[in-house]
Amino acid sequence: MDLKYEDTRQRMLELLDNTSRETHILISRLDPDRVIHSDQRAWRVRDILGHLGVWNMEAARSLQAYADGAEYSCIPSEAEYYDYNGPAADERKTWTMDQVWAEYDTAHEKLNRIVESLSGEKWDGALLYPWNSRGTVQYLIEVMMKHETVDHCELIIEATG
Repeated sequence: MDLKYEDTRQRMLELLDNTSRETHILISRLDPDRVIHSDQRAWRVRDILGHLGVWNMEAARSLQAYADGAEYSCIPSEAEYYDYNGPAADERKTWTMDQVWAEYDTAHEKLNRIVESLSGEKWDGALLYPWNSRGTVQYLIEVMMKHETVDHCELIIEATG
């Protein structure tokens, strides 16, 4: 067994677990309808959580496809991110908080299961990311968890003081 691979896998599993736990602690104490920021639409706490859930689910789909020897992306390029992101956010605006949490938790659970079961040979290969670029499994997990913690949870913390 490759110890470097096992060490990296364990670090990624810890990152997934820690990120999910911290997001749960943060979001659970807030009014889900509080507006955090506005661009073309008002983004409430629940909308940001929905956004995180949908993108983590897309990451899980890409990772599962890679594990199965296939490829998956949900958009043709990063340039079309907003064409996907807006409608996905709008769809979740009508969801209950229980539905939003369920998608978020399911996405994290899927990411965990796939990372736990992924073979060592696949670990350093180049998989297709949901936004149609390529990189390693480790980088996908790191980018997605940074997206969650830095790009969004820190924004929530700043907005709620």
